Amino acid sequence: MALPRSEVVSVRRREMAFSEEQNAVWQQLYARQLPNVQQFACRQYLQGLELLALPAEHIPQLKDLNAVITPRTGWSTVRTTVRYSDAVPWYHHFAKRQFLITDYMRGRHEMDFTPEPDMFHDIFGHLPFMVLPEYTALQDLFAPAFLRASAAQRENIKRLAWFSTEFGLIQQAGEIKIFGAGLMSSFGEIQHVMAGKTPLRPFSVANVIGYEKAIYTFNEVLFVIESIEALQTELAAYFDSLG
Repeated sequence: MALPRSEVVSVRRREMAFSEEQNAVWQQLYARQLPNVQQFACRQYLQGLELLALPAEHIPQLKDLNAVITPRTGWSTVRTTVRYSDAVPWYHHFAKRQFLITDYMRGRHEMDFTPEPDMFHDIFGHLPFMVLPEYTALQDLFAPAFLRASAAQRENIKRLAWFSTEFGLIQQAGEIKIFGAGLMSSFGEIQHVMAGKTPLRPFSVANVIGYEKAIYTFNEVLFVIESIEALQTELAAYFDSLG
């Protein structure tokens, strides 16, 4: 059965040719953010970044990313013309283990922070995690729960994703490290958070669902998970309770 048009996104079937300016922006973003993640990122992200071996000088092609990701976890990347949309079509792709990569690249005026996910966020922020089976097992929880949930439950699930896989932090070896892809790819917000300027609270479903996402500004509060395993256990229990 075909999905309603509101539940699909436009995808590109061919690889893109990137402009000199787009590659120059990627190179500058990569050079500025690499020291931040080397200092502040969780060990899983750094492990994935080493395995994925992203090019520093230019935007990678999806075929090269999939050559590393798919054999390890069964996920693949698909390019979309959509920048930011309702979560429904994205979760239909996630249910097929397809991670969407936007064809939008931020401009030089957005080097520190962009409210819209761009290629740098999608690739540099998310994809190092997608080579790790322990992480994709976590991602596999979201789509089935979201697609069977009520409208109100879907809003809670979006908040849980936002404050964990997008902007979560994690306890590791007695330190707080960055876990969320939105922080991995944001020069401005990662510096803000790690300078102690954002209040941090323990992650729990009850704590998180009372907060709204901050799309156009830095987050006013963020949450710290104990481990990926603890996060997976808590989310699985909540998603199971949705029926």
